[in-house]
Amino acid sequence: MIKRRQGHIVAISSIQGKISIPFRSAYAASKHATQAFFDCLRAEMEQYEIEVTVISPGYIHTNLSVNAITADGSRYGGKLSTSLLTWKRRVSLVFTLETVDSGKSWN
Repeated sequence: MIKRRQGHIVAISSIQGKISIPFRSAYAASKHATQAFFDCLRAEMEQYEIEVTVISPGYIHTNLSVNAITADGSRYGGKLSTSLLTWKRRVSLVFTLETVDSGKSWN
């Protein structure tokens, strides 16, 4: 890509790379790191005219909630509080796509 001075790198992350929720600290930290890595890569690749895109889908129902643990190490079990349900409904409507174009973002 660098030699040809063209290309497009696409990374799939998560909305939790931007917004964190309770009992997802390790997952959110890994997604924040993914976001930061590709933000840096985007800046580094701009001089070679290579685009870097991070796709951050909203909430997707998986077993992550079931397997999460609380501060004392006990299983969270996926029981959602009202505030967490509200957050997940709001996030499920969000889809963020960032490109090399000045950090342009569509929500």
